[in-house]
Amino acid sequence: MIIELVVGLSTVLAQSAATEKNPHEGQEKIDPARMHVFDTQEVVINDFPADGWILDIGGGGEGVIGRMKGKQVVAIDLYSWGMRRTPAGPLKIVMDATDLKFLDNTFETVTSFFTLMYMTPEQQVKAAREAYRVLKPGGVFRIWDVELPVSPDPKQDLAIFKFTFRLPSETVETGYGTSFPRTPLKMGHFERLLTAAGFALDTRQRHGRVLTIVAVRDPNKH
Repeated sequence: MIIELVVGLSTVLAQSAATEKNPHEGQEKIDPARMHVFDTQEVVINDFPADGWILDIGGGGEGVIGRMKGKQVVAIDLYSWGMRRTPAGPLKIVMDATDLKFLDNTFETVTSFFTLMYMTPEQQVKAAREAYRVLKPGGVFRIWDVELPVSPDPKQDLAIFKFTFRLPSETVETGYGTSFPRTPLKMGHFERLLTAAGFALDTRQRHGRVLTIVAVRDPNKH
């Protein structure tokens, strides 16, 4: 399962346009020697207040936000094949988070559940700016992501994180794989990313390797 998580990973990270085809299809499996697998972490995902529509960027796959908020969620993902295995409930749309097709000031809430970890720094900047643009003044951007260290072994370039998510009504076990960065991506990286996009930082927490951040669009800026 872990190997399947990262098959064709470098290709996926490099692409920025939506496609109907599974990008992993037809590619060779990645050598396990390249992977550093972190211990499984159990994470409690609490429900959160949200009025109106919730835009969930990277909402395909397990669709954790959609599981919690159901039809209140507009889930976007880069690939339709990922959406096909997402539980029913949300409105599912194939869309690039760095080039959202929604009007300004559309959503009260935007979420990113372990999605920024798959983006390059340049893509993260664009995604943060787009999240700010489509939020209404006073709207909230909720982020769950990982603290990414540099590789502990020069031969290992892929970081694999395994999680057990305790949701209010169910448990989800999954794993995420991404490339190790050249420099560590810690809380400060995300704080700078969000403030540069115009957000005011509300709460920031670190639990093990998981970072949770709540940022707010200035209600006085339209």
